[in-house]
Amino acid sequence: MYEVIFQYGPLTLTTFNTLLAIAFVVGAIFLIRFIQLKKMKLSFFVNNFAYIVLMPLLSGRILNVIEHFPAYRTDLLQIFTVWDMKFSGFGIFYGAVITLYLLARREHEDFWSWFDAFVLCGLVGLIFIHLGDFFSGNFYGRPTGLPWGIAFDTYDIPFTTPIHPVQLYSALATFIIFVNFMRSAKRTHLTGLTGNLSVMLYCIASFGIDFLHGAPSMYAKITYAVIAAFAFIFYMNCSHKKLFE
Repeated sequence: MYEVIFQYGPLTLTTFNTLLAIAFVVGAIFLIRFIQLKKMKLSFFVNNFAYIVLMPLLSGRILNVIEHFPAYRTDLLQIFTVWDMKFSGFGIFYGAVITLYLLARREHEDFWSWFDAFVLCGLVGLIFIHLGDFFSGNFYGRPTGLPWGIAFDTYDIPFTTPIHPVQLYSALATFIIFVNFMRSAKRTHLTGLTGNLSVMLYCIASFGIDFLHGAPSMYAKITYAVIAAFAFIFYMNCSHKKLFE
């Protein structure tokens, strides 16, 4: 696939890193617009920007190291080479939620309003990240005889026959959930509902798509199922609490 866009000597511009940068910029733009739309305090985001960005990355790196510790055991210095872009998506999610909760509690902000906002930002980013995974051949699918199967020419993929473009499935599912998120966010004033519903739907979609992965993970399936269950519980909690306020 088109893993490298430009290369000159040691300078290499990869498709994944380019789409990752686009994800960050577009996600930030949507986040700021959502904050303005909901008349939330932009100063809360600006003042805590470093915590909001760095803490999820830290937790994502820590969980990645724990998940793949045998690979780091022989050279512990690799733990600190964060430019290899090896982060746990689950770790980033956990870190973002915990950090946001602590900051919102410290500054007496509505946590669920900010949760909605950051889920929006995350969904936008994930669309581009899934596309980046497609072009780089990461998280490849299983062989398929369907007409939209794609053959990758990278040595990291053990299949030479056409395979499911699961990265595109994930990008499409994320886009559909994002559109639903935006519509529901405009219709409802109940904070926490759209964010939790979107997290639940994304996890359910990812749980199903994982069965089509070339290297399916029981750990990922269980984690998606657990997060979806908690998102549903929080969704019901937000709905119940607001109805009786």
